[in-house]
This record gives sequence, structure tokens and C-alpha cells, in this order.
Amino acid sequence: MESALAQLFSPTSWPAFVLISCRLAGLMVVAPLWSLASIPRTVRGALVVVLAAVLVPMSPTPPFPEQVVSIPIPMLSELVIGLGIGIAAAVVTQAMMLASEVVSLQTGLSLGQLLAPSIDTGGPAMGQLYGLLGLAVFVSVGGPVSLLEALARSLDQLPPGTVIGFDGGATALLGVAGHLFGYAVQICGPVMVAVTVSNVAIAIISRAVPQLNAMAMSFAVTLGVGLLMFGASLPLVVRVVGRWSTEAPAVADAVVREMTPPGGR
Repeated sequence: MESALAQLFSPTSWPAFVLISCRLAGLMVVAPLWSLASIPRTVRGALVVVLAAVLVPMSPTPPFPEQVVSIPIPMLSELVIGLGIGIAAAVVTQAMMLASEVVSLQTGLSLGQLLAPSIDTGGPAMGQLYGLLGLAVFVSVGGPVSLLEALARSLDQLPPGTVIGFDGGATALLGVAGHLFGYAVQICGPVMVAVTVSNVAIAIISRAVPQLNAMAMSFAVTLGVGLLMFGASLPLVVRVVGRWSTEAPAVADAVVREMTPPGGR
């Protein structure tokens, strides 16, 4: 125990501690659960310090910087690596939020903020429900711990202080972000289809029976059909979120491999 503490507080371990802390900070900025605004920044900072202290003994020791100007670039690289690992898991939670915006707009639930913009509700209720559902599924499959394990594995692939290949890393991150819209369509697709069909049916009925007030009945029908289909599609949403959450560590490993400089592959 004393030797581990002596190694941690040794001056030769300071560069590794700082660089790993930057990598963890990038993860904490975007990763689901770790980036919650309800978690105080002091708590997240303490987590970064504790986790960095745990990871320092199992990581290669980077060379001590000889010049001050050589410090920012490795720190920026570490921050980007952490962001890449976090984005691999944040895609599905952001897809949930995007889908919730579409569902709220289609069903008319977002009219409350438009008609009463002075009320600070923190977004439509449907968005909060989708966000909590995605976070619950992510936590239930062990996503937060899997991300930390992926970050620990990245220390072997990209040792602290390695200047990453930004070309391959940017391409990999864009590819991961491209899945956001695909998953958003899968999540909100059933509700969109049901609401569209109901709107077409209302239009046909209003043409066949002009005495009916289509505008008066459309809101209630659209809202009811949207909520019913939302409840019916929850198992599908859980499967989609769970599948991506379990695949996120492997995607994070692939992103790290793409960030490896050409000479290190």
C-alpha cells in the first residue's frame, strides 16, 4: 500500500496523472450518467481525481515534458480521446432526446411551451420521459462501468501523451454520430406512422362529412393515438437502447483504434 502511494506521489507519475485526468474529464463531459447536470461539478472532479489515481499504476509512464509549449497538445489529445469514448455511448441518449422532440411536435405536446413561453419547465415532459428511460436502460446494462473499462483499455492502445491521428479519429466520430438519426427514426417511427395515419383519416372524414369540425377533433385524436402508440412501442425502444448500450464499449474501442497514429497501428 505504501509503495503504491509512493509511486502515485512520485514526480515521475505526475505527467501520467494529469494526462489520464484529462482523458477522464473528456469522458465525464458527454457520457450518459456521468454528464448529468444534477451531479455537482465538485463530485465529478473528485471522481476524476480518484479514478485517475487508480489508473496511473496500470498505464505506461509518459516522458516528462521538457518544454512548456509541448504540454497543451498531449492534453488536448487526451481530452479528445475521452470525448470520443463518451460520444460512443451518448449517441443513443441524444437520439432519445431527438425522437422525443419529434413525438412532442407530432402529438401537440410541445404547444404548452409555445403558448406559455414564460414557464420554465426544462423542456417537454415527453423529452424528460424519454431521457430518463434511456438513462435507466443504459445504467441497467452496466453502461457507465463499461465506459470506464473501455477507457482503461484505451491506455494500452493509446498510452498517455500520444498525439492522436485527428483525421482517422474525426472520421470515426462522424460515423458514430451518423447513427444518431437512424436510432432516432427507429425510436419515434411507430408514433410518427400512427399519428400520420390518424391525420390522413381525419382529413378523409372531414371531406366526407363537412359538418364535423376537423380542427376541434384532430388534437384529441392525435394526442390519444400518439400516447397509445408511445406506450405500445416502449418494448421496441428499450430493445433499441439496450442494443446500442451493450455495443457502445466495442464502438468506443473502434474509435480509439482509428485515433491511433499510423505508425502505432
